[in-house]
Amino acid sequence: MGILDTQKQRHDSLGLRFFLLFASTIAVISISFTVLFYQQQRRILRENVTHEGQILARLLAHNARLGVFAENGELLKDPVEGILQHDGVLFVSVISAAGTPIREQAHEKMLKTPERKIPNWSVHFSDTRSSKVPNTFEEAELFEFWAPIVSIAPFQSTDALILGHEAQGKEKILGYARIIVDKHPLKRRLDTLLLICSTLTGGFLVLSTILTYLVVRRITNPLDRLTVGIKALEQGGAFVPVKVERNHEIGRLANAFNHMAETLKKREAEKELLAEELRHAQKMEAIGTLAGGVAHDFNNILTAIVGFGTLLQRSLNKDNPYQIYVDQILNAADRATTLVKRLLAFGRKQVITPLPTDLNGIIQSIEKLLARLVSEDVEFKVSLFNEPLVCHVDSGQIDQILMNLVTNARDAMPSGGTLTLTTDATVLNENSFSSLEQCRPGRYAVLTVSDTGLGMDQETKERIFDPFFTTKEVGKGTGLGLSMVYGIVRQHEGFVTVDSEPGAGTTFRIYLPIVALTARHEEEAPPIVAKGNRETVLLAEDDKAVRKLSRHVLERNGYEVIEAADGNDAVKKFAESANKIDLVLLDVVMPGKNGQVAFEEMKRIQPAIKALFISGYTKDIIGSKGFLAEDINFIAKPVKPDQLIARVQEALKS
Repeated sequence: MGILDTQKQRHDSLGLRFFLLFASTIAVISISFTVLFYQQQRRILRENVTHEGQILARLLAHNARLGVFAENGELLKDPVEGILQHDGVLFVSVISAAGTPIREQAHEKMLKTPERKIPNWSVHFSDTRSSKVPNTFEEAELFEFWAPIVSIAPFQSTDALILGHEAQGKEKILGYARIIVDKHPLKRRLDTLLLICSTLTGGFLVLSTILTYLVVRRITNPLDRLTVGIKALEQGGAFVPVKVERNHEIGRLANAFNHMAETLKKREAEKELLAEELRHAQKMEAIGTLAGGVAHDFNNILTAIVGFGTLLQRSLNKDNPYQIYVDQILNAADRATTLVKRLLAFGRKQVITPLPTDLNGIIQSIEKLLARLVSEDVEFKVSLFNEPLVCHVDSGQIDQILMNLVTNARDAMPSGGTLTLTTDATVLNENSFSSLEQCRPGRYAVLTVSDTGLGMDQETKERIFDPFFTTKEVGKGTGLGLSMVYGIVRQHEGFVTVDSEPGAGTTFRIYLPIVALTARHEEEAPPIVAKGNRETVLLAEDDKAVRKLSRHVLERNGYEVIEAADGNDAVKKFAESANKIDLVLLDVVMPGKNGQVAFEEMKRIQPAIKALFISGYTKDIIGSKGFLAEDINFIAKPVKPDQLIARVQEALKS
């Protein structure tokens, strides 16, 4: 007997009407619930798509700053292609602040459907340009997301970037990132959701009240868990995957949510890694800038020391007892000059010039200095290969490697021990580089620095070449030494290996390619100096000691000198005496006007005037800042008196 017949027998028509009323109530509730559920999920899906698109636009803007600043499309290749890997992304553009596309790239599926048109970036450019916040535009079949690219990171944290907080500060806008996302995946998901809701509604209408209740409870429980998971993820707390009981529609939705949450966590970790790399790059740039500035000031000081020291040396007789003191001062100044060059090389402010050089000869020249670096309770042994090991190296950089490794070995033996420095030769084939970085097969020189100290565990050994990593106490190490060693060796097309065990000492092996050339012995010939013929030189130098030295040297060698304290003073005095001035000697960096600007004004007064520029910075750095042309007469500080006079004579004859 059916349910309707039973109800008719028990309650007659009233029971049937009650059943119909109850069934109608269930139907209304079911339909209402279904409609509400569909609208809520539709809104969530749309918000997810727009929110993800905004995140992608911000992420692209964050990663594209360097490429936009340099206006280099190649630097934008990786960020753009990374964005194109995301589901639904059809087209990516990076546009300069002036409205010039720097890089535009479509997804490969756009190339397969050429009939599908993408709106030109200029349609919404004016609307975006008038606003300093990210914008979203919706078309019939597309979402279009815009984000400004600013000069520095506009978000204080990765959470701020993901959650869409407004940027802090008033940084300069370099350009705009534009991402176009397909709406078809969203429409398919909405159609699927509508189908699911309609099916559930039909089920509610056929099932009994108890079954309807059970079905509703079975559906609402997973949704509640999903909502809790969404809120936990939104608040940035620890994410616990939503439990998936069955692989039905709600289960697949929960699986999709779990996958989305895990993906967001991974992306957040990747962004944190990128941020750490950026912070490291900024630290290295700051160190390089500091090195360049300190070296510039030292070069001015060394110019005065070397110059006046040389003049004093020449004024003393060879048998004068004070001659040895002057010689020591000049030797110390030469060593300081070499140290400044290394400081500039570390800060990438000076070009390294490798030459065919015997590795054994480099070690012999610095052996006594290395022996003084170790303490008396450390036995220092040197064993060199019985043949010349000619490598294409910068001897100053090899000195730096040796001093770093010997210093580290000394610090690893606080109670004394043995430090051994050896050289050898070996032949490596392609199989030798299976676990090493790419190198050329061939004959290699092997420089080995070994100690009997404390040794290292595996975790420490894996990080020793990381910049700023150190096991020393605060104030006793910067963590830069071994990273410099690694960088120098790689720059010389070699590689480094390390063997170490706790308590068993450490051995560093440096492999450098041997070249089939004879070692070059650098002996700088002293310049040939002749007296001047009373030519007039306008000397513009803001450093008082250097200006005084230069004037003294020039006047002693037969030149008339007019002094100027800065660029403005130089232009003024040149205008007063332009007819009798034969050469201007200009410091490049001066207050008021730099040397190049002052020289340009002088040429307007006297187009044929000759110039010699001098600076504590190297020529490549001066040129990179746009101060000097490539073919300009230039001499770098510190400069010896004879070198200065020789360059003045050369400039006068040019």
